[in-house]
Amino acid sequence: MSDGSQDAREIEAIVKRMFDAISWSPDRAPDLAAFRAAVRDDAVLVPSARPAKTTDIATFLVGMKTQRDNGNLVDFEETALGTHVRVFGNIAVAIGGYESTVNKGKPGRGANVFMLVRGDKGWEIAAMAWDSEKDGATLASDLAG
Repeated sequence: MSDGSQDAREIEAIVKRMFDAISWSPDRAPDLAAFRAAVRDDAVLVPSARPAKTTDIATFLVGMKTQRDNGNLVDFEETALGTHVRVFGNIAVAIGGYESTVNKGKPGRGANVFMLVRGDKGWEIAAMAWDSEKDGATLASDLAG
């Protein structure tokens, strides 16, 4: 549940655009430039793999593009479910549930956490972390949409 402010709505729209941009199929390429647009150059990304290892946006996108180009990820769909945003001045945090399908397999779910700052061009993602559901970690109902 977001606070309903214009800032919260802008952040929710950024999150939705990112999910739309990172999804692809054999006949529809991802829009990696759109995914990249809201992320600061110095942002820290922490994928779900453990042990946790940070990466940057450029390296992350090269990895996604490589997996698509080499055929490991022929089809990758992610959809935002429920997103909660909290804003205080020029900082914000958003946590959102997602559903993903990889290579037309069984759908999975997880959560993303975004830390945002207000920059010269509006809200920018300064950090992202995500994890997927597994035994002992299920998506909370308020994040499931």
